[in-house]
Amino acid sequence: MLRRYKDFAVDLDIRRDTFIDAPRAEQRRWVIHRAVDELAEQLRHLDVIAPDFIGGTTRGEIQSNWHESEADYHEDQLLIEGQQVMQDWEEHLMHRMAERVTATHGDILEIGFGLGLSATFIEEQGVRSHTIVEYNDGVLDKARQWAAERPASDIELLRGHWRDSLPQLGDFDGILWDAFPTSEAEFDQYVLRDSTVAEAFFCEAAAHLRSGGVFTYYTNERDSLSRRHQRGLLRYFSSFSVEVVDGLQPPPDCQYWWTDRMTVVTATR
Repeated sequence: MLRRYKDFAVDLDIRRDTFIDAPRAEQRRWVIHRAVDELAEQLRHLDVIAPDFIGGTTRGEIQSNWHESEADYHEDQLLIEGQQVMQDWEEHLMHRMAERVTATHGDILEIGFGLGLSATFIEEQGVRSHTIVEYNDGVLDKARQWAAERPASDIELLRGHWRDSLPQLGDFDGILWDAFPTSEAEFDQYVLRDSTVAEAFFCEAAAHLRSGGVFTYYTNERDSLSRRHQRGLLRYFSSFSVEVVDGLQPPPDCQYWWTDRMTVVTATR
């Protein structure tokens, strides 16, 4: 199938006769044409928005054991292994995520502390308990200092990778995930291959949410969700909502985000 458009063409070579083997040929043609048209529309949209991207910079590879690597805190960002783990332009985004995850003001689980932006906003919203899982030792020390300033709050800090920490935890009313890949293997899978950086956590989030509980996360999606992303969510959650946070201002050298907006997802179990 060759579809020609004004600025490009899409050549689809179907190599198996039984690929998308619908009962009727008309059905097969319809779903295939729809998929190709959706790809074309996405390409046209990217053509419109790409000129407004910031240039950004290329990150280096993660070389050492992430949990032992130095956490280099500057006024506006956290660097580990030369990776821009978090920058303060995310403040507005984290505030919105914190608002969504604390809707019930119940028990909250947060994966990744970073600059403490979302953690601080969660505390400001008022919650029954607040559990934070952090893998890097230096960041965990920062989180301990932060928690010590809030003696009236029920805050529990756990050191470890989320995969290792979750089995010892119970259920929560809200879960917020904003964990940075801790190795090149994780970066390759979570950032480059999965539908979204949090996809590997979807199953775990659903397993540790109470009925009606909500899950939100750093999406890496600009203004909508891909079909693959949506299917991943609906595999584990009963419903989800999507909103766009705009006005974001990543700096010209940002390694991990290039535009002025990002979607926020609130998934409900």
